[in-house]
Amino acid sequence: MAELLLQAGAARNANALQTLSAMAEDGRIDAQRAVGEILARQRDAASVPKGIAWLQRAADSGDAEATFMLGKLHFRGEPPLTRDYEAAARQFAIAAQKGHGGAAYYLGLMYRNGYGVRAAPAQAARWFEQAADTIPAARFMLANAYRYGEGVGKDEARALALYQSAAEDESPEAVQTLAMAYRNGELGLARDPMQFGHYVLETAHSLKHPARTP
Repeated sequence: MAELLLQAGAARNANALQTLSAMAEDGRIDAQRAVGEILARQRDAASVPKGIAWLQRAADSGDAEATFMLGKLHFRGEPPLTRDYEAAARQFAIAAQKGHGGAAYYLGLMYRNGYGVRAAPAQAARWFEQAADTIPAARFMLANAYRYGEGVGKDEARALALYQSAAEDESPEAVQTLAMAYRNGELGLARDPMQFGHYVLETAHSLKHPARTP
């Protein structure tokens, strides 16, 4: 499946796409998701609706990843689609309730910023918490929540631990936050020019090799 997906997607191999399409027609959910992803990425008026239809078939069969992909398409609104935050929130909620970390992260962003839903800091923190084990960006957002008491009780020690964990996983924002904390003596840390310099260098590295966002 992975090889077919690579050939049909990146290599634009028509035979590979035809094989995947046949598997999708036979009811293979992973193939339906794969065909949907490939067609949706082509971003032309003919392919995208077909891609969405395949993703929807996989999602209707309970596939959380396909549901998440639908949510991202609506969230980003890349041509020829129009951005639809409400539709994105519905799809992310379905996938997040099935344990999808990426969906929980995006849902956290939506509740934090009021995209398609009423802004609710506590809900945002809840979804960031769910995503934190697998998504460094969610750990960073949850750290911010604890640092400033947004939706959770203010807890700088918890925030620091989350920033450090996210920084270890190459979150540029978390590394930069730690640099500033050592420069200014924040988050319960003493001012430390050597640590500040260390994290400045780490920031440059993490910007070149950032943790992948979902």
